Amino acid sequence: MRKLLFKFLYTFAFILMFTVSVFAQGTIYVSSVNYDNSSSFLVLNSVDTSDVSFDSKPIKTVLTEENKVLLDIPNTYLNFQEKSMLIKSKDISAINLFQLSKSPEIARVEVTYNPPFNPNNITLKKSGNTLFISFSRPVLSNYYFQNVYTEAKLTPYVENIEVQNKVTSSEDTTLGQINSAFNVLDNDERNFIYTKNNIIMTSKYYIDNIVLKSGVPVISGIGTYSVSKPIYLSNPSRVVFDIPNAIVNSALHNKEFTFDSSETIKIAQFDHNTARVVINTSNPESYQPVMYGDTQRLAFYNTEKRNIKSLFKTSVNMTGVKYENTISNVSSVKFMFNAPLVFSINRTRDNFEIYLYNLGNYSDDAVYSELKMTPFKDVKILDIRNSGTVLKFPAESADIMDVYLGSDGKTLRIKQKFADPNKVLEAPIMTKEVVVQPVIPDRDNSKKYVVIDAGHGGTDYGAIRNSVNEKDITLDVAKKVEKLLTKKGYVVAMTRDEDVYVSLEDRVEASELFYPDVFVSIHVNSSNSESPNGIETHYYKDNSLHLAKCIHASLLNNISAHDRGLFKSKFYVINHTTAPAVLVEMGFLSNPNERAQIVTESRKSNTAKAIVEGIDEYFKK
Repeated sequence: MRKLLFKFLYTFAFILMFTVSVFAQGTIYVSSVNYDNSSSFLVLNSVDTSDVSFDSKPIKTVLTEENKVLLDIPNTYLNFQEKSMLIKSKDISAINLFQLSKSPEIARVEVTYNPPFNPNNITLKKSGNTLFISFSRPVLSNYYFQNVYTEAKLTPYVENIEVQNKVTSSEDTTLGQINSAFNVLDNDERNFIYTKNNIIMTSKYYIDNIVLKSGVPVISGIGTYSVSKPIYLSNPSRVVFDIPNAIVNSALHNKEFTFDSSETIKIAQFDHNTARVVINTSNPESYQPVMYGDTQRLAFYNTEKRNIKSLFKTSVNMTGVKYENTISNVSSVKFMFNAPLVFSINRTRDNFEIYLYNLGNYSDDAVYSELKMTPFKDVKILDIRNSGTVLKFPAESADIMDVYLGSDGKTLRIKQKFADPNKVLEAPIMTKEVVVQPVIPDRDNSKKYVVIDAGHGGTDYGAIRNSVNEKDITLDVAKKVEKLLTKKGYVVAMTRDEDVYVSLEDRVEASELFYPDVFVSIHVNSSNSESPNGIETHYYKDNSLHLAKCIHASLLNNISAHDRGLFKSKFYVINHTTAPAVLVEMGFLSNPNERAQIVTESRKSNTAKAIVEGIDEYFKK
């Protein structure tokens, strides 16, 4: 009896030990899945907790005859029904995610690839409780345009996603799709068709602040804005600008600001997804919305009272102009520049005018030569005193104008829908693109060129805690990085090498003139709370993702710190540089424990060493 009891207790202890072990490992509950718009990687997101984490080495099976790769991820549960994606990529054609097993919990990612793609190129990385499945090196699109001014009828912002719903052919009805949600069938028993989902977004721009800078009202927010054609009203005299697909911070709603002694501005939520800006002024037609290349700020200038051009010290050059096409009675033309623009738009009875406030050099001969045999043959480019350079498009009041800005702030596309179709040439002669190629300084092609950007400086202290200034730490680390890179044979340029103020625009301009292979900006994080800590790496453009991954991984390998992950962020310096660019947040100055580490020579040296090793790894690609 005693032996039997001992055997029972031993068996129970073994089972309990096994159960506790499995429970301790825990289950990852995937809340959402996204395919990055660079067509390069899949992201599985889960609740951020330190108790459990993804297994970064799932079981991988390659089915060569079917051109498929199966990735089975253990201890993972999908908090959504089976999801399929059709991918517009030369390498990947489809991705299917479903729960392979509930006991044990295994999620399967099924990837269909296009030969000659090598399935061994599929790699996995994890950052906290986010799993990245990378398929190939991202490819940067030449241009990604956003509509910054429109006279067309306002429509809801629709995000056209490439996610497809799987339904059987018998379910190709509303009732059938509802019924299918309550039936679970084996994959092999289905004949699939696809239906596309469009998600109507409430907003693509969140307005969170209005400030008065030297008497000029400036709106700032998150996202990208577009501005509609102004509306002029009387009794009282005022001008109205609508910002479609925008949400206003409730704290700003109908709050009135006075500037220029007597004029006022207020912003309100006109309807559920339109923000309305109202300026009360005796001369409403003198106000123009001034747009910045980052599309985060929108200023409203009285052009009769201010020399706007004088406010912008740096200048950009026009590098090319290209007539694009005519479809029916709609024509478009593209203007290209070597740096981000600052511009405004003015609509008169007979013209549509674009004021380019920071334009320096341009060739009017190139403009007229390119456009002379097109519907834009009467476009003028003129220098106007105190108002910069203006592109003047003849436009009737019934013509509809749209302006698009490239994601890097360096390209303008103007689209004109002519009310009178007779004004459009039936067969415009396509002319060769006129592009002024930048002059790249002589360089040793056997070397790599790097720009290191020490954040803040001079009167810009950055974060400050206990008399510790961010600007001093960033400069110290940047100099260490420069020294290490130079020893390795890199050619290095610093945006600042002493405690001086350098504007964001000047940092970008200096980098662009150097034509680097990579750009790295160094910062120290901060928060209103003392609890946040750890390392972040930020990138914005698709061509910067691989660099961000290399540097972030190196930071984690060299520094014992919390991994806060990779972030796609629209910081000015990494958004407006042409070269692959990242911004490193090396820790939190606001966290007392981490601050004590950051100020030490060892932490600063290890950070510099990690950045250099990350750059090294990037160039091994």
